[in-house]
Amino acid sequence: MRFVLVHKVCSYLMVATSFAALITSGELHPLISLGAGVGLFASWWWEPPRIEPGRLELPWNIATLAMLAKTAFDVLTGGPLIISGVYFILFLAINKLFNRRASRDYLQLYVLSFLQIVAATTLNTDLIYAALFAAYIVFTTWTLILFHLKREMEENYLLKYGDSLQGRPVQVQRVLNSRKLVGGRFLLATSGVSLAVFIGATALFFLFPRVGVGLFFSQRRAGITMTGFSDKVELGHFGRIKDDPTVVMRVEFDGDRPDDRLPRYWRGIALDHYDGKTWTKTTKSTAHIQADAGKIPINPRRREVAPDAVRQRIYLEPMDANVLFGLSRLTHIELERRPGPEILARRRAVRIDVQGDVQYFQQDEVAFRYTAYSEAESDTARALTRPLEAYRATVRSYGPRYPFTQLPPNLDPRVHALARQLVGDARTIGEAVTRVEHHLRTGYAYTLDLKRDERLPPLEDFLFVQRRGHCEYFATAMVILLRAEGIGARSVNGFLGGHWNDFGEYLAVSQGEAHSWVEVDLLATPGFPDHIWSTRDPTPAGTGRPRTSGVLWDRLLQYTDALRLRWYKYVIEYDLQKQVGALVQLESWWKGRFGGAKDDHEAPAAGPTSTRTIIAAVLLLLVAGAVPLVVIRRGRGGRAAQARHQAAVARLYQQLTDAYARLGFVRAQTTTAREFLQQLERRRAPDVDLARAVVSLYESVRFGGAPLAAAAVAPLRARIKRIGLS
Repeated sequence: MRFVLVHKVCSYLMVATSFAALITSGELHPLISLGAGVGLFASWWWEPPRIEPGRLELPWNIATLAMLAKTAFDVLTGGPLIISGVYFILFLAINKLFNRRASRDYLQLYVLSFLQIVAATTLNTDLIYAALFAAYIVFTTWTLILFHLKREMEENYLLKYGDSLQGRPVQVQRVLNSRKLVGGRFLLATSGVSLAVFIGATALFFLFPRVGVGLFFSQRRAGITMTGFSDKVELGHFGRIKDDPTVVMRVEFDGDRPDDRLPRYWRGIALDHYDGKTWTKTTKSTAHIQADAGKIPINPRRREVAPDAVRQRIYLEPMDANVLFGLSRLTHIELERRPGPEILARRRAVRIDVQGDVQYFQQDEVAFRYTAYSEAESDTARALTRPLEAYRATVRSYGPRYPFTQLPPNLDPRVHALARQLVGDARTIGEAVTRVEHHLRTGYAYTLDLKRDERLPPLEDFLFVQRRGHCEYFATAMVILLRAEGIGARSVNGFLGGHWNDFGEYLAVSQGEAHSWVEVDLLATPGFPDHIWSTRDPTPAGTGRPRTSGVLWDRLLQYTDALRLRWYKYVIEYDLQKQVGALVQLESWWKGRFGGAKDDHEAPAAGPTSTRTIIAAVLLLLVAGAVPLVVIRRGRGGRAAQARHQAAVARLYQQLTDAYARLGFVRAQTTTAREFLQQLERRRAPDVDLARAVVSLYESVRFGGAPLAAAAVAPLRARIKRIGLS
């Protein structure tokens, strides 16, 4: 490839990478991102001899002054400083791309590209920035070396011939067009230089004092916009995000596996007022509890965490509503304590309202990390046996201040009639609630493809016309039906479920798992606001759409998300406080190990201290050398275990086919396990349920990579021996 073309390609790769780092942040207007991309592409051919850039110099200068004036106006009128500056830098870069004539134009273009990649460090916190930054370092190394060679050749050629320039520019161009100056080896060698630069930059990143950008700019990472997690929710919006795989929180449990003691209802926000179309909150609190409060109780009367509480370490992506989630029932929130000087601590606080909803405030943070404690609803069983009439009498005694029996104005009389029909002669509060819940779960269908009769309010249309909907409709219907019969209830929004990430060993909860359910007020003791809330879910089971992606693709997504979590933890959130905290911990460890005598009057002997130092150094080297071996062995051990599991399940399946062959059901060599099972079902073979269990286990272990429990094999093997004997 010609030298001048290699230089041009590398220059464009450098600029395009910085462009991509800004565009993929999602912070720029789509039209501006599209215009920048089109301009970058079109400028490739905008150069002599096709075009003479000097002819349009005046229009470009006028456009630059106009863009500068617009940028100044935006900043002075309160616009975001970083975004306004980025737009101006993008315009200057496009200007230079269309006006490439001399080496100084390329140099200015490189400076603008560097400013773009710097701005992207604030705007783009996604994992893709890491890949783009690594590519930018490689392309920049290539470009700057080639630029230096190009300029040296041009300047030295003119210096050699002095004033005798007749015909010499043609000779310079011939040299620059040579195919022998650079090649694959050159680019490979400079890539090694790029790697060294990257390693040095990484060391500088961790060692150089970090100062949060929030000290100078108000720009923060944009939160995930989620319908349903605010003080106002319009009915019918959750169905629009059910297929969104964006991860909103990652949860680590004690024991590195999800705790199954509690259903996976991730409670977020409770809504108590329904006007016929929209849910809102009417009971709030403005009291803030700062981060140094330790374990913060959701109910001030419950100070201590229960011994059997489920502990969840949650890494929550920023949301517009700043809602904290936890398994229902959430009892305590604990904010992370970080070592180091208090002056470096971020401003962090949580706000808890009287309904138990928790919102947080944190400055200049990518995500909010906290620990949640939840416990089972063990107190609801006895409360559900309370006589219904006694319950209603207590509710009536509260009067207008009780918000959980509010009904929308002009509620269709058919709703009241349906509520009376369902509750009927129920004697206890538990029996009444169960009847309503059962009616909705069995008499209506779940769908995301909503149909609406706009002549009717959403609830009445769902109950009496469509009889199909998603979780928001089911939750709203149950709350209103209970309230129509004098039973206190509220709608709750959060998430349901989650997917275990084998690589990161955490539970990932996606935006598509947003869910609505119901909390019934059981009024444990007389007197508002003492409550016992019972979680009820009227939405039919199997509400989510099945995941259709393959096993390999799912594992790739898990690995990418685990890598993204590490990127956020150890790069994006690395700041001065963490640096100081790490140094404080290192200093404490060093003093504890090698700090000498504790009594100032006793000088430590040189011999023992030196021996301890040598021993510590040797242990450190041994640990450093053993870590790769442990990682390699662990990987081999995992593959070996998987191979053993597959061999064991293959033997089990072979025993199954041999047993059926003795009964005359012979499997052909080309018949798959699933096809063999279908043959057994068609021919009404004995013990087909056993064959189904073995084939399912065989497919999940052999092709799905699932582990094989030894306890599950022995009973199956014993039953195989008795096939056809029963």
